[in-house]
Amino acid sequence: MGSVSEMSLEAYAEFQQKWKEEQDILTHELEEALTAGKAENELHQLVRKLEKHYEEYYVAKDGALKHDALRMMQPGWKCPLEAAFMWIGGWRPTTVFQLAYAQAGEQLEEQLTQLLQGLSTPSMASLSSSQLQRISNLQVTTQESEEELTHKEAVLQQGMADQPVLTLAVAAAEEESEDGENMNALKDAMGEKVEALENLIRDADSLRTETLKKMLRILTPIQAAQYLVAAGKLQIGIRKLEHVTPENGGDGEHRRNGVSLHYYSIYAFVAFAHQQWGCSMMVQILFTVEDKELLRDEKRGACYNSYYL
Repeated sequence: MGSVSEMSLEAYAEFQQKWKEEQDILTHELEEALTAGKAENELHQLVRKLEKHYEEYYVAKDGALKHDALRMMQPGWKCPLEAAFMWIGGWRPTTVFQLAYAQAGEQLEEQLTQLLQGLSTPSMASLSSSQLQRISNLQVTTQESEEELTHKEAVLQQGMADQPVLTLAVAAAEEESEDGENMNALKDAMGEKVEALENLIRDADSLRTETLKKMLRILTPIQAAQYLVAAGKLQIGIRKLEHVTPENGGDGEHRRNGVSLHYYSIYAFVAFAHQQWGCSMMVQILFTVEDKELLRDEKRGACYNSYYL
């Protein structure tokens, strides 16, 4: 991804809206070309056009990332369902393969019917052995890179409760001034962590874009077109769920235990975040506190018990 200047979050939110509208148009255009049986060179041009559209998304995101990395981890322009399942500011790179396998399975039954009728239409279900091997190899390397970034994220999260940060936070909390020496030192420490987070998101975005590009290079023009149409419809469909709530005409099927899907996704995200905090950072806080002897034994015991509740 090329380097870009900073983009304000307001400008990026506006870009997002226009980008989504353009994605709808390009996805529909590509689907129509497939239905019309356009030649492979025409499909390739349309695939490249949509691929470039995704590239523009990440160039703009990089500009907004420089402006405010924290907001990119919990973007207000994402619908709650999207935000709840985000991985380091976006979708998991290995989703590229899950989508391919899901699409191949969906098309397999249709292809079998066509074969019985003496017809043959290239699709994701007709991947060659060479293609499958290349996809498998790409999946292995992508999984390794994804796990490495996940580990870096965990280390960064746990670092929020390490001893140096705790020492600064306790000292800053005892200062009367919000511009005291300890508070400024704490701000500097947090600034370093936010910078590390920015680099982490950038690496994750790079893995996302590179994985998608490599997948499209493995596929034939027809397969790539089918793949991008499926990917586009998946995104568009999930975004539409934001508006499917009882208040907006949704029925009972879109509720779980009386809670609308819109709000349930928020609760799921909060529960997930709490689980991450409780299972790792809580233990680290306890160890750090013990080292510093900042709590009496009975308080430490009460805190320890709360970890298991």
